[in-house]
Amino acid sequence: MTILIIGGAYQGKTALAKQLYPDLPLAQNLHEAVQNALAAGRDPMALRESLRGHVVTCDEVGCGVVPLDRADEAYREAVGRLCCAIAEEADAVVRVIAGVPQYIKGERPCT
Repeated sequence: MTILIIGGAYQGKTALAKQLYPDLPLAQNLHEAVQNALAAGRDPMALRESLRGHVVTCDEVGCGVVPLDRADEAYREAVGRLCCAIAEEADAVVRVIAGVPQYIKGERPCT
């Protein structure tokens, strides 16, 4: 089972992931993993395979002004493309706003 939890920074994504999916491993925040992959010269899409079976959280990075720096633009594009690929395969996609989950795909587990 793969779960994708998205939302703005500091909206309670990690706490919600631990509460709703305590039996699934929590992956490193996706935007950080993409930054690390790009810095190491690796294709961020290669992360997709290793994230299967995890709860994946990702800060929203695409809302706002398009960056002038090409590297920043490439980073945001890579995060967005990887999020789309994970969401396509995920069992659930949850958007969190102020700690409140909104299920875009799938259903809330019984807790």
